[in-house]
Amino acid sequence: MVVQKKKKKIKYYRLIFFLVIFWFLGNSIYNFVLNLMVQTELVEQGVIEKKFATEAYVLRDEIVITAPATGRVNLLVEPGQKVHKDMPILEIHTSGGTSLQAGRPMVVQAPVSGVLSCIIDGGEELFNPREFANLDSEKIQSIKVKAIDNTQRDMVEKGSRYCKIINNLANVQLYLEFPLNLFTEPIKKGQLLELVFTRLDKRLSAPIIDLKGIGNTAQVLVNVPETWYSLFNVRIEPVEIILEKGNGILIPKKALVEKENGEIGVYWVRKGFVFWQEVDIISENNDRFLVNGLEPYTEIILNPSLVKEGQHLY
Repeated sequence: MVVQKKKKKIKYYRLIFFLVIFWFLGNSIYNFVLNLMVQTELVEQGVIEKKFATEAYVLRDEIVITAPATGRVNLLVEPGQKVHKDMPILEIHTSGGTSLQAGRPMVVQAPVSGVLSCIIDGGEELFNPREFANLDSEKIQSIKVKAIDNTQRDMVEKGSRYCKIINNLANVQLYLEFPLNLFTEPIKKGQLLELVFTRLDKRLSAPIIDLKGIGNTAQVLVNVPETWYSLFNVRIEPVEIILEKGNGILIPKKALVEKENGEIGVYWVRKGFVFWQEVDIISENNDRFLVNGLEPYTEIILNPSLVKEGQHLY
C-alpha cells in the first residue's frame, strides 16, 4: 500500500512537472510568435504644418516688343541675357518694299534696359505691379494665359508680339487670393507670409506690400526678390501658404489607442515589457499625429490590439 501511494505521488508530481514544462514551452512559443507579429517604431521629433494650396500670379515690369515689319527674324541677343537701352536685339529681313529695303535688314533696338525674354503669354500688361488695384479673379479668368516660346520662330508678321524686356532692377511680386478667414488674425501690410514653392522645392518668407479685399476674398501682393530668375519665364506658380506650424513627436495614426475611460495614448516597449503612455494630440496630417507626452526614440507598438499593459514580449 505504501509503495502504491508513493508511485501515485510520483506520477502526480510528474504530471505537474510536465504540465509546468508544457505551460512554459507553450507560453514561450506564444510570446515568440507574438513578438514576431508585434510591430514597433522608434518615434522622433517632427513638425506638422497646416497649409493652404493656391496659385500665385507673377507680376513683373515688362515691355513687349512687336515686330515692326513682316519677314524673317534673327535674334542678336540670347534670351535671358541683359540688354541696355538702344542695344540691337533682333533684325528682320523683309521681302517686300524697295530693293534697298529688301536687301537691308531692319534692326530693332531695346526700348529700355533689362533682360530679354522670348516667352509671350498674353498677360504682360495686366500682370504688372502697377495694375494691382485693377486685378481680381474675374479679370484674370478673362485672360487666357498661354506661354508661347518664340525662340525658334523664323518668321514674324508685322504687329505680332515677339519678345519682351523684363526690368531686372524691379523685384518680382506675387498676386495671391485666399479666404479672408484663412488666418485667425486680420492680415496687414508688412506681415510675412511663409510660402512653399513645391515645384522649386523652395520656401521663403514674403512680406505683404499691398492688400485689398472683395467680398470674402483677400487679395494680397507680396515681394519675392529671391525668385527672380526661378520665375523668369513663369506666370502662374503653385504655392502653399503656411498657416500653422506645430512641433512635437510624430506617431503613426494606427498606433494611437483610446481606452474605455477616454484616455488617449500608446503602448510602448522597454526591456521586453509593455507600458502605457497617455499623450496629447497637437495636430495631424494624412497618416500621422503630432503629440506631446513621449520622449524621442521611444519604441511604440504599431498594432496595439495584440498587447496589453504589463505584458512580457521577450
